[in-house]
Amino acid sequence: MSTDLIIENTTLVTMNAGREILNNASLAVSGNKIAALGKADDLRLRYPDAKRIDGRGKVTLPGLINAHTHIPMSIQKGTTLAVPEGLYRVMWPLEKSLTADDTYLGALAGGAEALKAGATTVVDHYFYMERVTQAVIEVGLRGMLGHTIMSRLGPFIGEAELEEGIDYVRRWKGKHPRMHPWLAPHASDTVAREWLLRLRETATSEGVGLHLHVAQSPRERAYIEETYGMGCVEYLADIGFLAPDVIAAHCIYIKDNELGLIAQSGAHPIYCPMGHALSGNPARAWEMLQLGAGVIIGTDCVTENNVMDIVGELRIAGASQKQLTRDERAMPASKILEMVTVDAAEALGMAGKLGELTPGALADVVMLDFDGLFAYPNYSLLDNIVYCLNGRDVHTVIVDGEVVVADHKLLKVDEAALVQEVQARGLALVKRAVEKEADLAWLWQGRA
Repeated sequence: MSTDLIIENTTLVTMNAGREILNNASLAVSGNKIAALGKADDLRLRYPDAKRIDGRGKVTLPGLINAHTHIPMSIQKGTTLAVPEGLYRVMWPLEKSLTADDTYLGALAGGAEALKAGATTVVDHYFYMERVTQAVIEVGLRGMLGHTIMSRLGPFIGEAELEEGIDYVRRWKGKHPRMHPWLAPHASDTVAREWLLRLRETATSEGVGLHLHVAQSPRERAYIEETYGMGCVEYLADIGFLAPDVIAAHCIYIKDNELGLIAQSGAHPIYCPMGHALSGNPARAWEMLQLGAGVIIGTDCVTENNVMDIVGELRIAGASQKQLTRDERAMPASKILEMVTVDAAEALGMAGKLGELTPGALADVVMLDFDGLFAYPNYSLLDNIVYCLNGRDVHTVIVDGEVVVADHKLLKVDEAALVQEVQARGLALVKRAVEKEADLAWLWQGRA
């Protein structure tokens, strides 16, 4: 029996049903699936022709799932950091000057950064999604992707965006093994009620997920309260929108009763630890988990987070929830790792296929350097993974059986060239936007 590669003599954090951790173990990949786990000598005998990857000094995990991203926004990195109401004052005015080519290049850069930081799957939500999809395929990622739909306020609004969002799903369903099209209404306040109802019906009939922002700002909550007399979660529950196929980014500005309401609905709140912390308003993720909500983790966009580092996000997740709840037992490392592996896979309808190292699962695998002072002494492996490592410790990344990062280097794109291109295109975008929007002039200060 032939197989493609074996990772040898590594520590396997399997995230299987028993949450087994296997020391000095090996993992075999055949095609795009995990073929076997076992001892190095045994797997060498079973698969003598396989390429071997040395796993000594490495911890090997299932590929991590970044459950809320906007990877094309890499060309806008840092523009809303510490800016009050940056979404409305900076992001949307800037995005009015976006082109399809901007989103393609931004997605290449953002996707590459996400891969290098250990994410094998991104759940993305943006404009010009056809070009974003092209970039995600080229860079080697797996994606749950949706074309952003807005009926009011945003940079791209109107019936054409609604129809494109639906048509995108129909064009891409089953077209590529790593591409999973979703429906992506922007938020509870930026998408008309009748549109949300149509998208809810379409998601059910097409068998795809729904990805939106919920209660991400005081302005969103105020609009829903003034218009419908209830909170954002209450409103979405009231119209029958919420269900287990919905992932709801942020859920920050919600009332106490809405914590339980979203848990009862089966929808999955997405906690974005760094973005929330930098805004001064972390979601009550641990409370929602205690109520039974299927909370998962994303980095959100780099306009406020600045990095696509899903491994580094884990440390912030634990620290922020312990501080918020004043309980050092809140958000243990074991739960944090579940949130970016098995829990996320279940939320995406990919349980048993992603998020675990088990025979028959898709071969999405991440190897982390774990051989240095930063990781030792090692009294608690899971704690050390969460609190000692970050994205720069990602050594190897395998997606769908293909090695796409090796020895910290991207294999499918030229990183040096990409750095130059994204810098130039980012400056060109800002220059165009400043020429159109006088209130953005500060972004161009100090430049000729």
